[in-house]
Amino acid sequence: MSLPGPEIRVSTWMELMAELHSRNLVQLRSDEGDHLRSPYVFRGVDVATWGLETSLQRLPKNQSTRPNIVERSLLRSFRKYANAGALDKQSEWYVLAVAQHNGLPTRCLDWTASPLVAAHFACGDEKYKNDDGAIWCVHAGVLRDINAMSIASLRGIAWVYDTRLLENAFIDLEALDSSSSQGDLMLLWEPPSLDLRIPSQSGLLSIMNSGASSQSAFLRTHSPTYPDLVLRIVISAAMKSEARDMLDQNNISERSLFPGLPGLCAWLKRYYGTSW
Repeated sequence: MSLPGPEIRVSTWMELMAELHSRNLVQLRSDEGDHLRSPYVFRGVDVATWGLETSLQRLPKNQSTRPNIVERSLLRSFRKYANAGALDKQSEWYVLAVAQHNGLPTRCLDWTASPLVAAHFACGDEKYKNDDGAIWCVHAGVLRDINAMSIASLRGIAWVYDTRLLENAFIDLEALDSSSSQGDLMLLWEPPSLDLRIPSQSGLLSIMNSGASSQSAFLRTHSPTYPDLVLRIVISAAMKSEARDMLDQNNISERSLFPGLPGLCAWLKRYYGTSW
């Protein structure tokens, strides 16, 4: 099935920078002190044909691992087996953020407010150096307006939720899922800064009001009516090596995005290797 939104292809670093900093993506905001600020959030993927499938949806499919069945078991076991007392008094949203951050399959997807961070993840894995990468761009303001058409109480709330706002709107996942009777929702959520990795990556999460719902399908449904909702910038495989070196030159690397010894080691391993 085709991916949502228009596609822009780039084949050089300069073309990529021009698209990521175009006035379509980075807009003059008279309502925010006449600053140039982007209303978009970004997600980089190594392979341009990949959709927006969550780690929960990528689990092998059988009767016991369907998203709406296995999600509760995963979160319950995660809370139970975590270090004693670590999550006992935390809200379900906090537990979900910690789980996503540490690699548990969840219904969330990672995004960033930084287009260069997204470019890192589109050009970050040598295993996919021969595949075109892509940067998904989703307009947070348009997305909020679409959600408000399903649930009027969401109208006027911030483009991106924090955990407190999310808890006020939906006390837990069950409350969020119950809203599906009014239509699909795709919410953007800024998780708490659990460690330095999240602020270093300007990290955000997206979440649907059903573990089985497709974010690609949601955007595909609404993009014809809202042409500014989503676009994808496709990075040609031939320019990934150039992009990788230029990102390093601009201090966008594993060392800066994954503070700590694992990130440092990943960067050094690539830095002292040969160019792709």
